[in-house]
Amino acid sequence: MTKIKFNQRTQYQFWRLLDHLIGNKVPSDKFNKQRKKVISSVSTNFQVNRIIGTVNQIDRVKDISDYDLKKNYINKGIPVVMEGKAKHWECVKKWTPDWLMQSYCDDKVSIFDASSQDMTNINYKVEETTLKDVLNSMKNGDTSKYSRFNRLLYDHPELIGDFDWKWLYSIRNKISSGKTFQVFIGGKGTRTTLHSASEHNLFTQVHGKKHWFLYPPENDIIFDPPITRAPYFHSQFDPDFPDFNDFPNAKYLQTLECELRPGDVLYNPPFWWHHVNNTTNSIGVGFRWFSPGDSFNKYFTQSLLTFFSTNPSIWKATKNRTDFTRIFKYMNNKK
Repeated sequence: MTKIKFNQRTQYQFWRLLDHLIGNKVPSDKFNKQRKKVISSVSTNFQVNRIIGTVNQIDRVKDISDYDLKKNYINKGIPVVMEGKAKHWECVKKWTPDWLMQSYCDDKVSIFDASSQDMTNINYKVEETTLKDVLNSMKNGDTSKYSRFNRLLYDHPELIGDFDWKWLYSIRNKISSGKTFQVFIGGKGTRTTLHSASEHNLFTQVHGKKHWFLYPPENDIIFDPPITRAPYFHSQFDPDFPDFNDFPNAKYLQTLECELRPGDVLYNPPFWWHHVNNTTNSIGVGFRWFSPGDSFNKYFTQSLLTFFSTNPSIWKATKNRTDFTRIFKYMNNKK
């Protein structure tokens, strides 16, 4: 992974936490100069040590036991692709855009942060539409309607039986919160820009293909996320079109990537930065849970930022974890 000194990470997170707790505005930049100074020292360290940026594939495994999955990946906070894990699940066999159109076209859908071009800020505005409109946009190559965090499995709970939900539940930590299903339905060219959050995620690729870039949590200092006091962290760095002038240290990144195909299941650990592209029309489903012990053990400062979030609070976010529309409406009202 990218070599960043412990004292540099600590200094950067100190100023970031201060901005989060006592900063001036949203996004807060009261201690921006101090953060930039640490970022500059990281750049010097990279140059002196001749660090070279690389791109590597995420581990792909087949028929891994639950014991080995937890021991080698989940407990260590390392991403992994379980190739073909869900290939026999009913969702992979029958879920297609045509099937959704025939069965659920009248479902109400909320669209937010759908822009694939504006990297300056998260778009918190919410557009109300129908699944039919989303699916027609997919067919017509319109990338403006990407249904993220879709409530399909909550509006139609019988569909949870199309997943091996008993296995998904069994992988959760013994002390954890949430059993959250989130459906993502988008056309070729839609994407979710670089972000991170505190939950574990087992992501099932149901239909089509999806490309992921992933980076470990300590790369906060490279991505320099704006201080919005939200439990959702994003960066203006775009891995598809990297700007090394605004993000000079990004050229030294040790990037992990993978392509998910139907039946693949990706384990995405807490606080790992990820940027996701739909390389074809795509249907995917995330299964998320939150483990306080893992959160603080893996990344203490980011956990503090999450627990002391106010836009919205972690309690409001947790209460509405199955309906992200309410969270984004709240954040839009606070702007």
